[in-house]
Amino acid sequence: MATVALSDIEQENLKETLKRCPKGTYEAAINFRETGDSKEIPAIVMGIVERFLEPENKALLNGSNDSLSLFEDLGIDSLTMMEIVMAVEESTGISFKNEELRDIQTLGDVKNFIDSKSSNKKTDDN
Repeated sequence: MATVALSDIEQENLKETLKRCPKGTYEAAINFRETGDSKEIPAIVMGIVERFLEPENKALLNGSNDSLSLFEDLGIDSLTMMEIVMAVEESTGISFKNEELRDIQTLGDVKNFIDSKSSNKKTDDN
Protein backbone atom coordinates (compact mmCIF):
# COMPACT_ATOMS: atom_id res chain seq x y z
CA MET A 1 0.00 0.00 0.00
CA ALA A 2 1.46 3.34 -0.99
CA THR A 3 1.82 6.13 1.53
CA VAL A 4 -1.14 8.46 1.16
CA ALA A 5 -1.94 11.38 3.44
CA LEU A 6 -5.59 11.62 4.48
CA SER A 7 -7.46 14.79 3.65
CA ASP A 8 -8.74 17.01 6.45
CA ILE A 9 -12.27 15.73 5.81
CA GLU A 10 -11.12 12.09 5.96
CA GLN A 11 -9.30 12.82 9.23
CA GLU A 12 -12.40 14.48 10.71
CA ASN A 13 -14.59 11.54 9.65
CA LEU A 14 -12.14 9.13 11.22
CA LYS A 15 -12.02 11.20 14.41
CA GLU A 16 -15.84 11.11 14.56
CA THR A 17 -15.91 7.33 14.06
CA LEU A 18 -13.38 6.81 16.86
CA LYS A 19 -14.50 9.60 19.21
CA ARG A 20 -15.28 7.36 22.20
CA CYS A 21 -12.36 5.00 21.69
CA PRO A 22 -9.38 4.94 24.05
CA LYS A 23 -6.39 7.18 23.49
CA GLY A 24 -4.13 5.92 20.72
CA THR A 25 -6.87 4.33 18.60
CA TYR A 26 -7.27 7.35 16.34
CA GLU A 27 -3.51 7.77 15.93
CA ALA A 28 -3.13 4.07 15.07
CA ALA A 29 -5.93 4.33 12.50
CA ILE A 30 -4.37 7.41 10.87
CA ASN A 31 -1.01 5.65 10.65
CA PHE A 32 -2.57 2.48 9.24
CA ARG A 33 -4.59 4.39 6.64
CA GLU A 34 -1.60 6.47 5.57
CA THR A 35 1.11 3.79 5.62
CA GLY A 36 -0.65 0.40 5.61
CA ASP A 37 1.44 -0.66 8.62
CA SER A 38 -0.34 -3.79 9.89
CA LYS A 39 1.35 -3.39 13.30
CA GLU A 40 -1.36 -0.79 14.01
CA ILE A 41 -4.21 -3.29 13.62
CA PRO A 42 -4.23 -4.58 17.23
CA ALA A 43 -4.48 -1.03 18.63
CA ILE A 44 -7.33 -0.21 16.25
CA VAL A 45 -9.27 -3.41 16.96
CA MET A 46 -8.75 -3.30 20.73
CA GLY A 47 -9.73 0.37 20.87
CA ILE A 48 -12.91 -0.16 18.89
CA VAL A 49 -13.92 -3.28 20.83
CA GLU A 50 -13.29 -1.45 24.13
CA ARG A 51 -15.50 1.42 23.02
CA PHE A 52 -18.50 -0.90 22.71
CA LEU A 53 -18.01 -2.87 25.94
CA GLU A 54 -19.97 -2.49 29.13
CA PRO A 55 -17.77 -0.96 31.86
CA GLU A 56 -17.60 -4.22 33.83
CA ASN A 57 -16.21 -6.05 30.77
CA LYS A 58 -13.50 -3.51 29.94
CA ALA A 59 -11.25 -4.93 32.67
CA LEU A 60 -11.38 -8.34 30.94
CA LEU A 61 -10.15 -6.81 27.70
CA ASN A 62 -7.09 -5.15 29.19
CA GLY A 63 -4.32 -7.70 29.59
CA SER A 64 -6.29 -10.37 27.74
CA ASN A 65 -4.96 -12.71 25.11
CA ASP A 66 -6.24 -13.43 21.63
CA SER A 67 -8.34 -16.40 22.81
CA LEU A 68 -10.80 -14.11 24.62
CA SER A 69 -14.29 -14.82 23.25
CA LEU A 70 -16.15 -11.80 21.94
CA PHE A 71 -19.53 -13.27 22.76
CA GLU A 72 -19.14 -15.42 25.87
CA ASP A 73 -16.34 -13.54 27.68
CA LEU A 74 -17.05 -9.96 26.63
CA GLY A 75 -20.84 -10.15 26.25
CA ILE A 76 -20.93 -8.72 22.74
CA ASP A 77 -24.22 -9.38 20.97
CA SER A 78 -24.85 -9.53 17.23
CA LEU A 79 -25.95 -5.87 16.97
CA THR A 80 -22.86 -4.67 18.82
CA MET A 81 -20.71 -6.90 16.61
CA MET A 82 -22.16 -5.19 13.53
CA GLU A 83 -21.34 -1.79 15.05
CA ILE A 84 -17.78 -2.95 15.72
CA VAL A 85 -17.43 -4.26 12.16
CA MET A 86 -18.72 -0.99 10.71
CA ALA A 87 -16.30 1.04 12.86
CA VAL A 88 -13.37 -1.19 11.85
CA GLU A 89 -14.35 -0.87 8.18
CA GLU A 90 -14.56 2.92 8.43
CA SER A 91 -11.30 3.13 10.38
CA THR A 92 -9.23 0.84 8.18
CA GLY A 93 -10.82 1.38 4.77
CA ILE A 94 -11.18 -2.41 4.45
CA SER A 95 -14.60 -3.87 3.59
CA PHE A 96 -15.91 -7.19 4.86
CA LYS A 97 -18.55 -9.51 3.48
CA ASN A 98 -21.04 -11.00 5.94
CA GLU A 99 -20.06 -14.57 5.04
CA GLU A 100 -16.42 -13.73 5.84
CA LEU A 101 -17.37 -12.83 9.40
CA ARG A 102 -19.11 -16.08 10.36
CA ASP A 103 -16.06 -17.74 11.89
CA ILE A 104 -14.94 -14.78 13.96
CA GLN A 105 -15.32 -15.70 17.61
CA THR A 106 -12.26 -14.32 19.44
CA LEU A 107 -10.12 -11.19 19.56
CA GLY A 108 -7.40 -13.10 17.75
CA ASP A 109 -9.83 -14.05 14.98
CA VAL A 110 -10.64 -10.37 14.43
CA LYS A 111 -7.00 -9.28 14.37
CA ASN A 112 -5.94 -12.12 12.06
CA PHE A 113 -8.86 -11.53 9.73
CA ILE A 114 -8.14 -7.80 9.37
CA ASP A 115 -4.43 -8.47 8.98
CA SER A 116 -5.11 -10.94 6.15
CA LYS A 117 -7.55 -8.50 4.51
CA SER A 118 -4.99 -5.69 4.71
CA SER A 119 -2.35 -7.99 3.18
CA ASN A 120 -4.76 -8.82 0.35
CA LYS A 121 -5.47 -5.12 -0.15
CA LYS A 122 -1.74 -4.40 -0.43
CA THR A 123 -1.47 -7.11 -3.06
CA ASP A 124 -4.52 -5.77 -4.91
CA ASP A 125 -3.14 -2.20 -4.84
CA ASN A 126 0.11 -3.23 -6.56
